[in-house]
Amino acid sequence: MNPLIYGNCDVLSQLHQMMRRDRMPHGVLFYGESGLGKKIFSRYVAASLLCSGDTEEPCGSCKSCRMIQKNKHPDFQVVEHSGKLGGFSVETVRQICTDLIVPPNEGQSKCYLFGDCDVMDARSQNILLKAIEEPPDNIYFFFTAQSPTALLPTIRSRIVSLPVSPLRESVCMEALTNQWGYSPEEAQEAMMVFHGNLGKCVEFLENDEIRETVALTKSAIYSIINRDEYGLLLSTAKAAGSRAQAKLFLTLLDRTIRDAATKRVDTRTNGIGCDEKGAFLLSQRLPLTCTRTMHLAVDKTLTAMEANVNLTLAFSALSADLMDASSVG
Repeated sequence: MNPLIYGNCDVLSQLHQMMRRDRMPHGVLFYGESGLGKKIFSRYVAASLLCSGDTEEPCGSCKSCRMIQKNKHPDFQVVEHSGKLGGFSVETVRQICTDLIVPPNEGQSKCYLFGDCDVMDARSQNILLKAIEEPPDNIYFFFTAQSPTALLPTIRSRIVSLPVSPLRESVCMEALTNQWGYSPEEAQEAMMVFHGNLGKCVEFLENDEIRETVALTKSAIYSIINRDEYGLLLSTAKAAGSRAQAKLFLTLLDRTIRDAATKRVDTRTNGIGCDEKGAFLLSQRLPLTCTRTMHLAVDKTLTAMEANVNLTLAFSALSADLMDASSVG
């Protein structure tokens, strides 16, 4: 197994073939949910292109590889986010376009990583489009996003888009125990929540706020099952502590509701939520129409968050909507 990348063997094989045949595109988008290692893929390909060793993969020992490992390679630039929404400002993109004409410092190529492009402004993308259409021979762009639609169709038509998928849980277990040094029990606990998403599993094991959010989600699920309106209101109110926590809470809750809907049809279905037992009990408690109503309530709250609605009010309304839906069952 490659020491830098776990899983996604098809994507890795495709990248190797393109590099082996000297057909590496000047632009690559890695897309998939947060935590799957899209930036690691970008860094891996950049390291392969800049490596001075005589191997297909980054050798890890040459000067170029060592500089990339230390985030100090002058020819590999991680473009900084700017602006209120955390995208890439017009000024930032123009600076990159100006930098393209500067020759590489160490080797034959220069690489630019635009990470988390989900809110990248259309104006900034259009400025970058010219460079992507007619890039110098030694320039490579890497983009990461949760959805390929984050980039304009005009850009997507000129680059290669590759999906990054969750790991099989056996591979995720190997990565968590061998690379990260967690015990099998810790790894299993994380995978019960985030399954094959290695990055999210690591965050769960290292971040107390994420663990708290998972606990709040489970508490909300059992409050719905038990028709505990006060308990549900408490859980949702605490989950509204920050926008990041609120978004994760809604995501985990919605996935567990989805699991309940699928288990209503087939109890053997593998779940994607954070509480398999809770999803099963919810499926026994509620008909499909109720789980659909709950999903719509969560989706409405996510939309309200994007419109910058007051979190406390939005989550109070969510609690009422969820309880109303559970009362129908």
